[in-house]
Amino acid sequence: MTRPDVTMISPYPGLGRSHHAGTSGVASYAANLARSLSTAGSRVHVVSPGGAGPHRTEHDDAVTVERCVGDGARGLRSAVDAAIRSRAPVVHLQFELFLYGGPPALVETLASLERLRRKGASTVVTMHQTVDPTTVDRAYTRLHRVPLPAPVARVGIDALQKAVRHLADATVVHEEPFRTVLGEADVIPHGIEPTASLDRSVARAHLGLPEDRFLALCFGFVAPYKGLETALEAGRALGDRIEIVIAGDEHPRLASSGDDYAHELQRRFGEDARFTGWVPGEDVVPWFRAADVALFPYPEPFSSSGALALALACETPALVSARLGRCIGAPSQMLASTTAELTDRLHRLCEDSDALAELRQWTSCLATGRSWVDVADRHRAVYDRVAA
Repeated sequence: MTRPDVTMISPYPGLGRSHHAGTSGVASYAANLARSLSTAGSRVHVVSPGGAGPHRTEHDDAVTVERCVGDGARGLRSAVDAAIRSRAPVVHLQFELFLYGGPPALVETLASLERLRRKGASTVVTMHQTVDPTTVDRAYTRLHRVPLPAPVARVGIDALQKAVRHLADATVVHEEPFRTVLGEADVIPHGIEPTASLDRSVARAHLGLPEDRFLALCFGFVAPYKGLETALEAGRALGDRIEIVIAGDEHPRLASSGDDYAHELQRRFGEDARFTGWVPGEDVVPWFRAADVALFPYPEPFSSSGALALALACETPALVSARLGRCIGAPSQMLASTTAELTDRLHRLCEDSDALAELRQWTSCLATGRSWVDVADRHRAVYDRVAA
């Protein structure tokens, strides 16, 4: 095997499927980054743990994808072994809490970074979640279904984030406030992928949606931390003037733990909103093109939103919570946090096409500097720095 310039450890979508068809937004992020790096001239090898079937190597155009068998800590250990065998000068780990399994995998993450260092590889870690420890209280653990007392969770999360930053040669976060939490990191925004042009009417016809109904979209895995109740209560208050669409399946981590959040949400609001369940990859862009507005009422953001990146790519006007807005640098014209604020903004957007056009313009401002070409170039600069 030709020695790659970088080996990435990450979940990766199945070949021949949409980048957005996996069980984690990190997989689609890794696929976009790997392809963009390859297009820019880097030799990219991806090691994906947790694969079903035998250990195998595939090719996603010029990107080599090695599927390692094993879940949790075992799968991560196997992936690190493969990364070491690749002899790449830089190993880039895509990381978020519980991405590779439960607590044993978190311990294995730290052991793996230490082992990569001993083997002479320069390491970069992208923190897809960055949690301010001061926000970890009882409300936080309840919201995120953390089965630990808040003080224990607070100390554990803080220690883990500091250890990752210490063991990695470079740490990447997607927004400036996350760098502030870690104390030191490279800020590289979530990339925006190019999407096919699709007329709103064509998108609605494809999805079987009425042409004249104002549609507000909440897209992605259904999870408590997204503030979906705020959107659904606003939709209920507006009645027939608007349709709230919850497009996405229940979050895999909640499903595996038996949490009934998604079903409970549908039981409470099923008569006031449309719940699509799992969205096939070929329908992702049509949903954003069909929507009049995309909603992101996250009460406390701790990661960049892949769904927001899709909204920017599809030029879908967006409303975001004040906390998320501060995180991503959104203008005040895009902010709506409480149910009352969101109800008022949606009512105006339903009635005033000029207000909707203005929101679209403000949303487009956020896309600057977030193309995957820009993101790949900034990663290549980080790789060159740590390799040197």
